[in-house]
Amino acid sequence: MKSNSKEFFIKDIEILESRLMKNYSNISLNDIKNRLIQYYELGLTNINNSSIQMILSAYLKSLGYRVFVEYEKRNRLFDVYAVKDDEIGIEVEYGYVPNSIALNPEEYLRNKLALKILRYSNFTSKFYIAVPSFYLPPIPKELFELDQEKRIKALITMARKNNKVIDINDIQVKDVKLDGIMIINVSDLKVRILDIREYMKLNDLYK
Repeated sequence: MKSNSKEFFIKDIEILESRLMKNYSNISLNDIKNRLIQYYELGLTNINNSSIQMILSAYLKSLGYRVFVEYEKRNRLFDVYAVKDDEIGIEVEYGYVPNSIALNPEEYLRNKLALKILRYSNFTSKFYIAVPSFYLPPIPKELFELDQEKRIKALITMARKNNKVIDINDIQVKDVKLDGIMIINVSDLKVRILDIREYMKLNDLYK
């Protein structure tokens, strides 16, 4: 069964690679594909996340970035890491909610996003959350607190609601930021980037 699962994963990734190469003829995705297959074999990724990582990698490579997936920086493993004149960190969020949280999914996802922002946004000059086009992630409004200290403490409190023990405290975190949301249409391979202020107008639908 595991062997069949791996075969299906590789087949899907190679189909996606072929489609992307038709859109972006001047790049290679072989390194990205091989890295994702390696992580799938370790049980550390799935086709949903990997598809978005592939599409983002192709998009960013076409803009001249050096792109890496499952990239470790200072004990943080970024889903996508890209470098050119600036440094971009990206975390993929698919909106998965466990059955035990079925009656409170919005808060669970908001707290999960708070943890990702705390964990990753310090380590690159720009930080984005990437989502499939059918998912509207509930970004914590606390991210826009004017006072930095209050902002960090509020996000840590939120993150701890899902995880009683987290690898972060307000001494380690010097800054938190979210530059925008990357919206990926997996069907047509398109990437749209929304500035976080622009995105929050959509996020108000949760109120």
